[in-house]
Amino acid sequence: MAKWGEGDPRWIVEERPDAANCNNWHWVEKNATPWSKPRLTELLTNQSVTKGPIKFDLTEIKKLEGEATANNRKAKLIFLYEWEIEVKFKATVAGEETVYEGHIEIPNLSDENEADEVDTNLTLSTRGPHEADIRQIVNKEVKELVRKQLTVYIRELKEEFSKGLVLPTGPAKPQVITSGKTTIVDKKAFQNEVVGGTSAAKKVEPVSTGPVEVSSFESVDSFKVPPERLFEILTDDGLIKAWTNGSGKFDAKKGGAFDLLGGQITGTVEEISANSAVVLKWRLKKYPAGHFAQVTFTLNDKNDSTDLVLQASNVPKEYLEETREGFSRYYIQSIGRTFGCAAKMF
Repeated sequence: MAKWGEGDPRWIVEERPDAANCNNWHWVEKNATPWSKPRLTELLTNQSVTKGPIKFDLTEIKKLEGEATANNRKAKLIFLYEWEIEVKFKATVAGEETVYEGHIEIPNLSDENEADEVDTNLTLSTRGPHEADIRQIVNKEVKELVRKQLTVYIRELKEEFSKGLVLPTGPAKPQVITSGKTTIVDKKAFQNEVVGGTSAAKKVEPVSTGPVEVSSFESVDSFKVPPERLFEILTDDGLIKAWTNGSGKFDAKKGGAFDLLGGQITGTVEEISANSAVVLKWRLKKYPAGHFAQVTFTLNDKNDSTDLVLQASNVPKEYLEETREGFSRYYIQSIGRTFGCAAKMF
């Protein structure tokens, strides 16, 4: 089955001129990373801003890490991208010999944000009397330039990788993509559809026909917050709604019920110890009827961070990888991005 928010490799099909991907139902994915890297480099270098006597030049890419993909699912185009970018710069002041150097970090270019929400963080390596003026230019004119260029990148990404992604739905004919049949959506909208279950009426919950073969897994992730804050993130209704896009309910007491991601995840609290551990009777909607996994979150204080140890047991073996990847994507990565507290970049 398709994973919580991404295509299961078993369902990814190749583009075929004979329209074997009937009605564009299956997940089709194009890797946009090789195209994106040189295009981002082109857009973010050899760019200048002049304000008064100061000329500011973006000179070269210092760091460009991330990925981008274009996906078709049920004739909807989903563009997923996340980049960590640093651009070197030089700034000069008319009539002065000092050359100010440093780099600008663009920390939040992703499908989670619009281009006009992108930030710029300045690291200035050269000291001098015009530091404050340069910082002011970066915070206004340079930020506007960066956002303008990234708007171009996002637009071109969608234009370039929309071509040929939606297959014809009848006998092989020249392919035509019309706005009436193809909808471009972002990841949040797609997640709400897949996870929230807009087509839930068409789905039948699996029924257990005998003993369920089970397995288990464990993971450890670090967050740059104290244990009490991470505990709140995992158990407070308001904070849960933030990292689940408003679709979470959690009764933080023994025997309390929880419902996450539009009913895709449900269960009850088995044990709860403030700031240290939460034990859940936990199930994914597609698990065999009446079957629950046991999920334990343990919070280990590391002084400058907190390790979140996830132990999942009694997981139906056929859904083991889907459950593991779902926790990584919709718990760990989502929490890290929402609160900016992940110890590593996802």
